[in-house]
Amino acid sequence: MRQFQNNDMKIENKIDSIKEWAKNYFIRLNTGTRPKARPPEFDPDKLPGYQARDRIAVNVVLFIITVITTTFAGATGGDTLAEQFVSGLPYSVTLIVILLCHEFGHYGAARKFGVKATLPYFIPFPSIIGTMGAVIKTRSPIPSRRALFYVGAMGPLLGFMVSLAAVIAGIYLSEIKPLPTGGGDLLMPIFGDSLLFALFVKAIHGTIPPGHDIYLSPYAWAGWIGFLITSLNLMPIGQLDGSHILYALIGRKQVAAGWLSLSALVVLSFIWQGWIVWILLTLMVLMVAHPEVPEGEDLSAAEKAVGWLCMAILLVTFVPVPVDFL
Repeated sequence: MRQFQNNDMKIENKIDSIKEWAKNYFIRLNTGTRPKARPPEFDPDKLPGYQARDRIAVNVVLFIITVITTTFAGATGGDTLAEQFVSGLPYSVTLIVILLCHEFGHYGAARKFGVKATLPYFIPFPSIIGTMGAVIKTRSPIPSRRALFYVGAMGPLLGFMVSLAAVIAGIYLSEIKPLPTGGGDLLMPIFGDSLLFALFVKAIHGTIPPGHDIYLSPYAWAGWIGFLITSLNLMPIGQLDGSHILYALIGRKQVAAGWLSLSALVVLSFIWQGWIVWILLTLMVLMVAHPEVPEGEDLSAAEKAVGWLCMAILLVTFVPVPVDFL
């Protein structure tokens, strides 16, 4: 009898633990806060003899590897390894400049407002793109919504402007060619268009005839990826740039936009299954809501206009189906 009682108690304790976890997880989703492993007042920089160090060698090595992976991803031909490498430089250099502008936009804004931040960490990823982008890490709290606005907006704004230049010049250098006929063993990727990208294709090349498509130049291809990176970062979810900006604009109301964005991704995942990765990333890492940030000084009318411009950029650079196969 005592054994049955012990088992019942274990089951009840397990159920209580699950309920507590679910409650805390729901709170995290809707507040963006996580359980603190250290007291709030803890600041390692204030400990005697402690000094945070940037391991710049890591940044440099990751950057060099990313240059290599993106260059070979963009290679268009060549009989030797050196020739292949050179052929990939137009794509690689363009994409790296886009990523550098994006990340140093964040870095410069963080420094301006006294937020400690690392140099960019590039993420090499041997693939058709060659990278998974780059990130910086903040090491101190963001002091106000105005600081949050600049830290969030400067990255995508600078990255978007360079991407825009690459797209315009790159589409001009691209060609309209017939699509290959079926029958081959290899699947041919067909990349989707954002509203803005399609607008430039239409303006420069006119209506594409049936059975044809635009074959992107390396600059246009890098710009297309730049648009995609911009739109993904501008989603108003959790700790993404778009969430920083929207929280600075409307405060805690951002959580409604976060849930709306997550719901949209769920719907889009029935059209393109790749969005499932972003849904899981949101639920497991990013959360829906942005963590609370002190109000501080109000944004000016011009700053608010720039913030809403960023939201408009999200809409015109978003690609519902980034890639399909023919």
